[in-house]
Amino acid sequence: MCRYTGVAVPFTFSYNILDSVDDGPKTYKNLENMRGLCRVTRPVWERTHPGRVPRPVWERTHPCRVPCPVWERTALIYWFTALYLCATVHGLTDPCKPGFTRIGRWCFSIHTDPATRNDSVAICERLGGGMVVLDSAEKERALTSYIIENDLLTMTDQRLELFKDLDVIINGDDETEKFCKDFLQYGTKSKKYRHFTNNKIPVGSLPEDRANLTTPAGFKIALSSIPGAGMGAWSEIPLSKYTVLGSYEGLVRNDLNDKDPYSWVVDKLGANGSYVIDAMPLDCSNWLRYVNAPRNFQEENAQPVLCAGLVFYMTIKDVPPGTELMVWYGDNYGLHLNVSRVHPEHDLNATVVFRINVVHIKDSLGEVLAYDDGSPLTYENWLENITYTVVEKSFGLLLSYDLHKERWRWLPERNYNYFTEKEGLYLPFICEDWDSELPES
Repeated sequence: MCRYTGVAVPFTFSYNILDSVDDGPKTYKNLENMRGLCRVTRPVWERTHPGRVPRPVWERTHPCRVPCPVWERTALIYWFTALYLCATVHGLTDPCKPGFTRIGRWCFSIHTDPATRNDSVAICERLGGGMVVLDSAEKERALTSYIIENDLLTMTDQRLELFKDLDVIINGDDETEKFCKDFLQYGTKSKKYRHFTNNKIPVGSLPEDRANLTTPAGFKIALSSIPGAGMGAWSEIPLSKYTVLGSYEGLVRNDLNDKDPYSWVVDKLGANGSYVIDAMPLDCSNWLRYVNAPRNFQEENAQPVLCAGLVFYMTIKDVPPGTELMVWYGDNYGLHLNVSRVHPEHDLNATVVFRINVVHIKDSLGEVLAYDDGSPLTYENWLENITYTVVEKSFGLLLSYDLHKERWRWLPERNYNYFTEKEGLYLPFICEDWDSELPES
């Protein structure tokens, strides 16, 4: 038997000596010493060729049948040659398809060049496999150990760029607190913030024109750049970051169940409870009612600031002239528009991630989540409170590594198009040759 990578392949050696030398018994003794290595036929001595080295002859009745050499050194050479021939015949010298690497019992293709989810799936299919499915603890350990040992942890340029958007949001939130303290002390006459107020309404104007007539100089109300959104508020002058556009005005109501899109719920100043500022009535509102909600973060350039029982709008970016002003009105309003404002780092939290395929998991061990084979999950899972047995295919799944905690876990891949636009998130990904898995030893 010859063995290669744990797979036994039968073969035999056959050897006939047609030529001999005068010291034939000595040569025959060498052959006798090698009977533990191969099966040798009875030598035939021909005395007609003195001084010649025995010449081997063999029959190729089997792909692995090779000659058994006379000398031990030559025998070792032929022995390893036989192993290679056996491995080649049985397809064991390159057990993975081109583009894949044998890692444990599986063949993986780890791509550190980032791609979108659709492109990742297409690349894996072109290689003859699919997105990796981590359906066992053994497979997960083999893959994650290989990634760390080969220093394949990397952060994409796109994610580094998206951190800038996150900084804009975080810094904007910090600035709201600073503004509120300043407003409580100086009001609209602050020396730190540029503060716009309503334009004076001409005497004798119609009540329904009030909202439009309050528009300050340097701004205008015109058709929105968003199809179907109606009118929008535009800046005709350059605005620096953290410019206060004014306070939101409307009919004050105590009906907190009002879901009108023109309403803000505000805490009462110095008292318990809340009230609603409803800008739906044109005769009670001002020009800020025309500020629309953005479709992506590139369009978002202002934020609401709740302070002293009022709602102010403040820019969070430098705004060039000829730009429509847009404010994010919250997640509930985003659902109304079918827009999700989820920053990738809200989920990824600066960890290194690889895109993988959705894995079906079972709650077969009581409260312990398990793989299909019944073994418990190795790492903390994002579906901690799962009550169903199959993960919806609409969810993406990411394999995440926290560099600080040195911990692997799974994360959901959600819709981040508000920040990435339509191309989505570019991430490293892992393919698997599903037909290459070796049986357990």
